[in-house]
Amino acid sequence: MRLIIFVFIALAVNISYADNSNNTLGNKIITLSTSWEKESKKLIEYHGLTGFCSDPEFRSVVYELLNEIHYYHALLYKELLMTSDQHDQQKLRKVLAEMEIIERDYAIESFNDFFRERCLDQKTLEKNSKQYKSGFGVHSYHGKIYVMEEELRRYIEKLSKRIGRVKRHVKHLNLHTSVEIK
Repeated sequence: MRLIIFVFIALAVNISYADNSNNTLGNKIITLSTSWEKESKKLIEYHGLTGFCSDPEFRSVVYELLNEIHYYHALLYKELLMTSDQHDQQKLRKVLAEMEIIERDYAIESFNDFFRERCLDQKTLEKNSKQYKSGFGVHSYHGKIYVMEEELRRYIEKLSKRIGRVKRHVKHLNLHTSVEIK
């Protein structure tokens, strides 16, 4: 009987320890980066832009995800500065530089400005679609959609590349700070 109780207590402690080890800042950033990879694929296509512009729920999901990424990157940035002596200095410089670029070039405001402009372009394109359907090349309806998709792809791929680099560097840093998962 004591053996059974001991086994249950050992399992409970082990499960509790496993849960706490998964709640690290590094794991949260990896999880958010993976979620961003999935959501960002939808934004590259014209259909995804249409959904982003017209569906408040989808827009909310994207903005919440970006807000969380920026929030946890800020926490990581502070932790790395405080514990800089515990990390490989080359990797530390790389991850700090990546996070600074994300905060400078891809802040929520600039992301919002970029997509507000694309939503206005998309609305204008749809409004004048009959006129553009008689055009050729980049002046045609499908040509304009292609150009818009290329702009979306470039912007999203650059942002995703930066977020992916932070994710890749985080895997190699000593991060053991527990965070409260929202």
